[in-house]
Amino acid sequence: METPDLASIVMQMIRGLATSAGTSVGTAAGEEVSRLVRDRLGRSQEGRAALTQLDQEPGSSEAESQVRTVLTRALADDPDFATRLETAATQNTLHAGRDMTVQTVSVSSSTVKGTINIGPLTITKSRGAYLALIAAVIVLALLLVLGTYGTVQAIFINDSPATRSTDSTTAPHAGNGLKLKPITTKNAAKAIMPDQSALPVGWSAAGEPDVTDEGAAPLEGGIELTGPDYGITLEVGFFETAASASKTLNRSDILAGWEIDQHSESLAMPKIGDGSMAFIDYTPSDHVAGMVAAARIGTIMCQLAATDTVDPADYADEVFAFTRMCIQRAEQGQQGKTPDAVVETG
Repeated sequence: METPDLASIVMQMIRGLATSAGTSVGTAAGEEVSRLVRDRLGRSQEGRAALTQLDQEPGSSEAESQVRTVLTRALADDPDFATRLETAATQNTLHAGRDMTVQTVSVSSSTVKGTINIGPLTITKSRGAYLALIAAVIVLALLLVLGTYGTVQAIFINDSPATRSTDSTTAPHAGNGLKLKPITTKNAAKAIMPDQSALPVGWSAAGEPDVTDEGAAPLEGGIELTGPDYGITLEVGFFETAASASKTLNRSDILAGWEIDQHSESLAMPKIGDGSMAFIDYTPSDHVAGMVAAARIGTIMCQLAATDTVDPADYADEVFAFTRMCIQRAEQGQQGKTPDAVVETG
């Protein structure tokens, strides 16, 4: 997809979340697109300033223009980012509210022939059909917000006949196609939290993990891990759906939750699970946490904060290893297996 076209589609999706339409549309696609854009643009002062203005003035054409300018440049300079953003914008399910009907239309170069009918809209297969379908998704979502269309048509676009289905209580894992079932009991949640056997030599867990049903998520678990040079506070959110878990994977909520400076820098990290991000404060003398890593798999969100260290960057790779362990155990638990993943470092 051409950079200007992608930037245009992305800005329409972000506009829907930033304005009153966002509360009604609430799409998983829009949330993932917004997360990717905020993570990428948040790495520069110009990008942070543009995003801040958009947050302060949702719906402002001037603020949107500033974000679009920075975004277009980032897409042109970073092909990998452009690919991930296009995938997020075109392969996620659009949905709105709770009381609605969702119909899935698989669009494949090997199966679509003639015309494509979506409600009152007919699209003839042509060179520009895929781009038109993407635009149609956005239009349908906006029509629903305005109350003029009663059904959202969810469109998956790819180049193979096979598609994956999801529902409100299960989420497929991209790596193996298995559905991940939400964790609904405290005992199952505790089993996912690491015990002493999951930790490297020199590390210890402070007692039993604490699991409560009084947090933002239906179930939340926490445990303190202590190592030779610093500590890690691990918090795990167990949600009912992948979409609700995905909403928590964003810069503002993560930094606010750990009381880290909102101007902390994004820290490059390998992709772990269905999505991951990290932030670092290189001068954390006034903060409990100097670095935070977060990742999601299915309906579970893992967050880890490095504590009691003034040099968090020195331990980034190790913190990522702990994050990977948490995600692996979360995946095992959602698959109905006994969580036994351990921290693998070095």
